[in-house]
Amino acid sequence: MSEDRFDRNERLFGKEGQARLRQTRIVVMGAGGLGSWVIQQSALLGVGVIATVDREDLSNSNRNRYSGAWHSDPVPGSPKVELAKRHVHLIDPRIEFTAIHDDILSLATLDALKAADYVVGCVDDDGVRLFLNEACLAYEKTLIDLASDVPEPGKFGGRVAVITGSRGCLHCLDLLDAYAVRRSLSSRELLENEAAVYGISLDALSETGPSVVSMNGVVASLGVTAFMKLVTGMELPYTIQTYRGDLGTVTRTSAQPSEDCYYCSAVRGLRDKAGLERYFKVRSLAAA
Repeated sequence: MSEDRFDRNERLFGKEGQARLRQTRIVVMGAGGLGSWVIQQSALLGVGVIATVDREDLSNSNRNRYSGAWHSDPVPGSPKVELAKRHVHLIDPRIEFTAIHDDILSLATLDALKAADYVVGCVDDDGVRLFLNEACLAYEKTLIDLASDVPEPGKFGGRVAVITGSRGCLHCLDLLDAYAVRRSLSSRELLENEAAVYGISLDALSETGPSVVSMNGVVASLGVTAFMKLVTGMELPYTIQTYRGDLGTVTRTSAQPSEDCYYCSAVRGLRDKAGLERYFKVRSLAAA
């Protein structure tokens, strides 16, 4: 491996910053349209230890935005985490990479989170976000949460939230949709009953929206840049950055956390006493 591989990095944040990146352990929750780009950029930055969690295999509808998928990769039969591992080792075979082909609401995920220095959330499920929020507070891990969004036709973008230290959490910064959380963590029977009351197909409620590679790439780059700033000591990133692709803007917010947030005050630092295994039981019921 060439000794000047990271020369252009070091011109920005120095050899010490590069050494910190090599010593850093991150876990990327979700290896899809956002996560695959975060993983690629983390490898190119020179992060030494990367883990990722995703239970899904590649699908044909992923091919428009998944970094690291080849045309020859079979569908079904190509776990996203294994494609990510292959891609990372093509970039730098020295990186220690762990591929966890499992649900994010699982013991394997919790173990990976405990071992990491930084957690990057690349999920589209607010129930899973709530779990990551609580777990990172309980084990005092920095969470960089990414989201892409197409709220209505003609509007598209996303946001990055950095949850670290005393800067609040996804709950008190109002970045979680309570209705979406409840739907995510409810049993299928309950959801079917609710859909019947309102005369809506359950499948229609589960439909996914548009997702385009360039939009995901921008959000992923903003997230990786925030991570880079934190690790190398360049500066503390903004708590929330909001990207509007239709307007061509990135705005920043220094949001103030709530003084009476349950998660920030009661859960922070609880570690194993937080009882996060209860989420796994909820997931089992939801899947039943």
